[in-house]
Amino acid sequence: MKALYKNPIAIILIVFAVVGFVLLEGQLPAINLAHLTPGNVVAVLGYTSVIMFVVEQFIEIFVHDYNQRLKKECKERIDEIDRKLESMNEPLAGEESALETEEVSVPEVANMMKEKRRLENTLTKEGMKRKQRTIVIAFIIGLILSFSGFRLMSGILFNETSDNLSEIQSTIIQSIDIILTAGIIAGGSDRMHRLIKRVKEAFQPENSYNEY
Repeated sequence: MKALYKNPIAIILIVFAVVGFVLLEGQLPAINLAHLTPGNVVAVLGYTSVIMFVVEQFIEIFVHDYNQRLKKECKERIDEIDRKLESMNEPLAGEESALETEEVSVPEVANMMKEKRRLENTLTKEGMKRKQRTIVIAFIIGLILSFSGFRLMSGILFNETSDNLSEIQSTIIQSIDIILTAGIIAGGSDRMHRLIKRVKEAFQPENSYNEY
């Protein structure tokens, strides 16, 4: 609750929602979700995961990674440093390690470790940049698919409830559905698989309890 009080935007949205409901209560009947079945929900999520996998493969193949050469050089240099450090610590039989014979100074080893950490940080940063670019591209593709008619909530809610919804409700749900579907597609298929697993657990609580 304290976080809510410190967030004026949340308070404004809550007030706006309450006022809107009071003014439009007659046009906002409750949605009946009794027709929902595990098969229906999982099927829609399954179709969505296929679309997400296709989008991911498209991005992987056709979206060029501008820093691919830099990342390759960083990985090769890290492997080279690892081989050097390993050879220092694990000498051949009957021989002393380079550290024991003082052929390699401690500052030199420290410099190699620093360089390795710097290269790893570079790889992490470049990976995050790549991930952000792919998320934006996937979101744009998701928006195009949503505007074309592929929507997640529509396949779940509008099977038997579309006749009971008012025009305002249909507009609100479809508007949210466009953004929601695009966002889920941008999230990746791994998250969708976790979502499908959670849905199955939610619809089959008794089976999960009986296993224990």
